[in-house]
Amino acid sequence: MLSIDPYLIPGLVEEEKVDLFNLPLYHPTIEEIKQEVETEGSFTLQTLKTFKIGLDANLQEDIVDHVVDSKMRVEFIAKYDRAFLESILIAQFGEDIMDELFSRFAKQIAQFMELKSPYVFNITLFMTKCR
Repeated sequence: MLSIDPYLIPGLVEEEKVDLFNLPLYHPTIEEIKQEVETEGSFTLQTLKTFKIGLDANLQEDIVDHVVDSKMRVEFIAKYDRAFLESILIAQFGEDIMDELFSRFAKQIAQFMELKSPYVFNITLFMTKCR
C-alpha cells in the first residue's frame, strides 16, 4: 500500500534513489491461481475462497468496549506496512528517513480513508495431493 511517490519524499532522499527503487508486486486473479494449480499438476484444488478484509483488519469488529477512531485505523495500517517494508526501504534509502517517511505515509492514508475504505482480498486454498 505504501506509495513511494516523489511527493511523499521531497527533501528526504535523492530523486535518483527513488528512480532506482523497484518493488514489483503481482496479485494473480482467481482464474490464474486455478490455472497454475491445474498446470503444475501435483495438487487438486478442492476449495478456493476469497475474503474481503479492511486494511485495518476490521479492527472495530474485534474490540467490544472500545471506540476505534480513524486515527487509530490510520496508525494500524501505517505500522502494519512499516513492519514488512521497513527493512527493504532501509536498504535503498537509509534508516534516517524512516520515521519521517512513515509519518508522511500515515497522512497519505488518512487522506485516502476520507474518500473510501481501503481493503484487500485474502485467498484461501484447500488442495489435496494427487496420487
